[in-house]
Amino acid sequence: MTYLQLFIVVSLPITGLCYATLGSIKLQLSDRLELDEAKVGGLISAFGLMVGPIILLCGALSDTYGRKPVWMVGSVLVVAAFLIFARARSYLTALLATVLLAVGWTAMINVANPVMAGAFDDPFTGTNLGDAMFGAGAFVCPLLVVFLHKRFGFERGLDAIAGLAALPLVVAIGQDLGGGQLAGDLGKAFEGFSELLRDRTVWLLGLTLMCWVVIESGTAGWATTLVNESAPQEEKAAVSDRIAARALSAFWLCFMGSRLIAAFVIHGANLETDKLLATTRLVQIGIAGLAVASMLGLALIKDRRCVIALVVFIGFICGPFFPNLIGQLFSHLAAVEKLEFGGRSVGMLFACASVGWTLLPVAMGFVAVRQGIRRAFLLPMVVGVVMLGLIIMNKVAG
Repeated sequence: MTYLQLFIVVSLPITGLCYATLGSIKLQLSDRLELDEAKVGGLISAFGLMVGPIILLCGALSDTYGRKPVWMVGSVLVVAAFLIFARARSYLTALLATVLLAVGWTAMINVANPVMAGAFDDPFTGTNLGDAMFGAGAFVCPLLVVFLHKRFGFERGLDAIAGLAALPLVVAIGQDLGGGQLAGDLGKAFEGFSELLRDRTVWLLGLTLMCWVVIESGTAGWATTLVNESAPQEEKAAVSDRIAARALSAFWLCFMGSRLIAAFVIHGANLETDKLLATTRLVQIGIAGLAVASMLGLALIKDRRCVIALVVFIGFICGPFFPNLIGQLFSHLAAVEKLEFGGRSVGMLFACASVGWTLLPVAMGFVAVRQGIRRAFLLPMVVGVVMLGLIIMNKVAG
């Protein structure tokens, strides 16, 4: 294992933990601050709103000055976010922590994607293995939050997580993460976006990701609420919360496991690039179809065991989708000799995703307040149908 691969194995779980934070602390934070689902949706949307502009900036900065400074600043902001969450006594303070978490996570994820794509033999294997580590962190997060909350309380528990989140900062010291191809010419970096804007494949992948994050973040953000609402009326709240947290962790466990399966079974099969791309696109179509059916299931099913089973199943199908999409991106960039646009292209995809992260959680939150959280899942179902069409268009174009 190279040091760069070790860096990914150690650091990517922290980025996954950050991504799963809002869904993991939602119940405790809602109780402390007396938040309704609309305000929870506002926090999730605030996270998504920051991703778009920040990741475009980080893409330009990493391609211009190198990835390491971007990573280091992102790590510091993530630690600060957990410390502020721990002491939040108002919605505005929680909103500030959410914004810092989003900015820090965005900076780290912009660096992580091109690094893991180039750290292994091919970008599909690299992204699936790296994102499996991401899934491992997301899996641990709900369980860790419940354990630390029970053992030390909410504030000291999040302080402990802040200490854990400092690990990527330490690991990056002395490490060359690449980037900086433009040798400090930031103006040239921003000019490069215009070339990517003319690339049809980049646009199709970006719009696909915009739709996909609605399904993934919607399930992760409201899984605990869905499971809690399905609990028997006589059940104690602490028991219901614990079962909900375990269901969310099971979601992330399957999320991680399916990425490992995809990495070894599909992308580890030593297929030629054309066959690998064709196989990946077919997998994406299958996942999209299952995701649409799953969103409809969450909207209709009320039995807790069935809800948990469906949440876990969604975690399994969610896993390979994003790394496959990033693998398609870097394969396309290599084919058209644009690998120097790595950071900026990742920024463009996440900027598109930011639209989905921002608009749909707010809409789902308002629908949940008026008609219940289950009815709100009809929104990502409709978005999933649109996404399926985009994937088919990209397959035809390819």
